[in-house]
Amino acid sequence: MKLTEIFKEVLDFRVQGRTDHLLNEILVISLCAVLSGAEDFEEIEEYGIQKHNFLLNFLELKNGIPSHDTFNRVFRYMEIGSFEKCLIKWSKEIVDGLSEYQINIDGKVLRATGKRGKKTAALCLVSAWVSEHYLSLGQSKVAKKSNEKTAIPDLIDHIDIKGALVSIDAMGCHSKIANQIRENEGDYLLALKKNQKGLYEEVYDWMVNRKCTFDKDEQIDYVGGRIERRTTYICENLKFIDALSDWQDASRLVMIECKRSFKNGEQKESNQTRFYVSSKRENAAYFGIATRNH
Repeated sequence: MKLTEIFKEVLDFRVQGRTDHLLNEILVISLCAVLSGAEDFEEIEEYGIQKHNFLLNFLELKNGIPSHDTFNRVFRYMEIGSFEKCLIKWSKEIVDGLSEYQINIDGKVLRATGKRGKKTAALCLVSAWVSEHYLSLGQSKVAKKSNEKTAIPDLIDHIDIKGALVSIDAMGCHSKIANQIRENEGDYLLALKKNQKGLYEEVYDWMVNRKCTFDKDEQIDYVGGRIERRTTYICENLKFIDALSDWQDASRLVMIECKRSFKNGEQKESNQTRFYVSSKRENAAYFGIATRNH
């Protein structure tokens, strides 16, 4: 897709015949500016002025560069839905043709968006991030009086996950989300914690007591006085885990044992064990990297 065609489908809300700049050109300049580090509308305008000759290679710019007020008004009143679809379509083309990549879905609360004394007033976004390409495929706003679990299904339906491994933390560990990912032709890697009590207890007992019989992979990192040893175990035989009966195509249980040693004057050690459920049929080395990517 050509740069000038990315935003052709965005609906123009402005009064026809009373505009000085094409909506498509305003959005293309904004995209180039943001990719170059611009953080507000004044910087977008400044980028346009400095790169005017470069932009003329693919834009008409009959009335020059729009002012920062014009950029502000466009993004304030623009139809967000069609703008988002164009960005998602463009992002999809960037990664199109790659048979496998990992999409990390996670929720974050944006700083300085809340109100003092109101814990749930801050803006929370659930994002889909392709770690291999440092690319955001989409975001979904978490509704008030709700949580990430309700926003994740909506985000999955709006992005292309075919052939990808979708990793989500414990908030998304649910059979409905796993089944939705498989229906959209993706694979899932879902962190398992005690919020799934029955399944967690079954997996914990099964994996911990039989780990010596499982395929494993070990990695050791030395960073800044810290030694981290990560051992990944995978279990392929899930027929004895009754709580997985309604999980579509569940094929692997993953256990990560992480031991960290710190040497800052006195030696300290911490141990942590994590569990995951996945539909991906891969070995322990693969899951050791995938869990760390998330």
